[in-house]
Amino acid sequence: MRAGAALLTIAAAVAAACGRSAVERAAPRPNVLLVTIDTFRADRLGAGVAPALDRLAGSGVRFTNARTAVPLTLPSHTTILTGLLPTAHGVRENGLDALSAAHPTLARLLKAARYRTAAFVGAFVLDRRYGLAEGFDTYDDRIPRDPRATERLEAERPASAVIDAALAWLEQSPATSNQQRAPFFIWIHLYDPHAPYNPPAEFRARAKSAYDGEIAYADSQISRVFTWLNDRGLTNETMIVVAGDHGEGLGDHGERTHGMLLYDSTLRVPLVISLPAGLTGRPGLTGRAGLTGRGGFAAGTRDEVVSLVDIAPTILRAAAVDVPGEMKGRSLLAPGTSVADIYAETQYPRVAGWSPLQALTDGRWMAVRSSSAIELYDLCNDPHEERDVASAQTATAAAMTARIEAIHATGKASKPNVAPEIQERLRALGYVASSVQPTVGSNATNPARMIERWNQFEEALSLLGDRPAAAVPILARLAAENRDGPVFQTTYARALTETGQIKEALAAYRDAARRWPTDATLLHDLAVTAREAGDLDEARRAEEAAVAIAPSSPIAHNGAGLVAIDQHRPADAVREFERATALDPTNASYWTNLGNAKREVRDFAAAEQAYRRALDLDARGSDAANGLGVLLVESHRPAEAVPWLERAVAASPDFVEARLNLGIALQQSGQIDDAASVYRDVLHAPARFARERQA
Repeated sequence: MRAGAALLTIAAAVAAACGRSAVERAAPRPNVLLVTIDTFRADRLGAGVAPALDRLAGSGVRFTNARTAVPLTLPSHTTILTGLLPTAHGVRENGLDALSAAHPTLARLLKAARYRTAAFVGAFVLDRRYGLAEGFDTYDDRIPRDPRATERLEAERPASAVIDAALAWLEQSPATSNQQRAPFFIWIHLYDPHAPYNPPAEFRARAKSAYDGEIAYADSQISRVFTWLNDRGLTNETMIVVAGDHGEGLGDHGERTHGMLLYDSTLRVPLVISLPAGLTGRPGLTGRAGLTGRGGFAAGTRDEVVSLVDIAPTILRAAAVDVPGEMKGRSLLAPGTSVADIYAETQYPRVAGWSPLQALTDGRWMAVRSSSAIELYDLCNDPHEERDVASAQTATAAAMTARIEAIHATGKASKPNVAPEIQERLRALGYVASSVQPTVGSNATNPARMIERWNQFEEALSLLGDRPAAAVPILARLAAENRDGPVFQTTYARALTETGQIKEALAAYRDAARRWPTDATLLHDLAVTAREAGDLDEARRAEEAAVAIAPSSPIAHNGAGLVAIDQHRPADAVREFERATALDPTNASYWTNLGNAKREVRDFAAAEQAYRRALDLDARGSDAANGLGVLLVESHRPAEAVPWLERAVAASPDFVEARLNLGIALQQSGQIDDAASVYRDVLHAPARFARERQA
């Protein structure tokens, strides 16, 4: 859209499919900046919410009818980076699948063409374990975390942190061997607009909604990169692509967030491509310097329906890199682009026991298929998808159904194996995942009929963090109404645990584990609850089953170690904690637990090493400081123990056991008066002599 033009309506976005087309041309080999913004609705671009991106759209090409292939973060980004549909690349859901190295990524292809490559992502859902790091020299997925956390894991970082890291990399800009700077490809992902919406105060104050405030904040951070390029004279050497990975329901079709339904609000996304001016080397280039009179890829708007699957081949064409034959997308630079079928899907409803969905649009018609029905919308006359005309347009509905089936039938089913810590991180991001995928038959419920239930479930999830008691009645009702949905049963049990209803929670977990005995997270949660209830034998069985199903889960191994400590099996505990620390060496709690177990087996040297590692990770770790202090006292080094026990007390003033241990260390080191003072403090403290704390 040219600067100053009004926001396009949805009807205008589909107008091209009802009678207009566009032309494209190729571009030369520039630097490439790819920015993806999570949960970015198409109607927020050009609406004054994101001024920096609005300016970019004014100088580049804005695609008004761009569509995602999946309204979920990981599969959508996999499509962006591979030029493949989810049926081809196999990443169908968040947290369940990883991209196979057999599929070449945009980064791998550009790296082979001597590009310097880097990625900076804002959320755990794009962690390198899911295969997207392939081809990147730098893949920065560092999410700051509480080193003491075990199961409540941080899962995102703000846009400012992502941009800080990206700019630091850009500043380095190493040269190639011949001292001519190689072009760069940098991908920046910002997660901020994702629910829950909590923008910085200054952006919330200026925005119409918290969601708009998040977009405005992300926009302000992206503008820092644009400024950096401009200040260094690189704007005219850099191709810029900005896209949303999916939209957000915000109440449209009843959907609050995204992932469950396939309608315009979550499928249509912003897409802006801005080519640099002044570059030569490929015929037919029209960049920012050739806005009028030359045809080709000129600045303005293009209204034909396109897909995020087209981004990878478009960038490769601009970089003069051959596009692999397996890529299903089409370059948006080549002239004579014709409208193609645009496919989308969501497997997400399966976590609730409902039907997955597939959708297809050619710009004129939009079809949405569930297990038992087909919906059809005439986008030229019904751009808001409010009137299902499948019964009146039977031939069109049948044809669209056949085309959907032809694409969908080529896909591979997910093989879910979601470790407990992965489920926790996805929950922190507002997603749920399960190793159990209920069988969905031909009469499975269309999630559109259940969307209000799902909204209530998402609301209950948001309450669990701060107000779990308020979530319990909601989850109790949903669990009763959705007996075949494992996510409802397990989340209800979790809420009971968090509100101290251990007996009821244990019963709920036992019932769920009988029905879904292959869910590692469910079994781990059962073990934790059984341990809290004092049933150590059941806790051991459940945790060992979780380890067998998810052997690479540090949380499961840590849980098995805790049960072993409780059952006075310190050698078994050492083995489990060693596995936990090997799998997650950045978790201070695991190292503390290993130190405790090593001390139990009288391996004092290894115990001291483990405690010190924990304290390196978390200097305020009172449990590790107390454990090290006790170890030093037991090693007849009480004077060395004193400062560590003082640190434990300073970090946790109500840690009575550490205070008592400090008194013992002072007494044994000859500081009798100080020891007496500490003992008096202990005598006046509440009677809470906790056992050595482990998490």
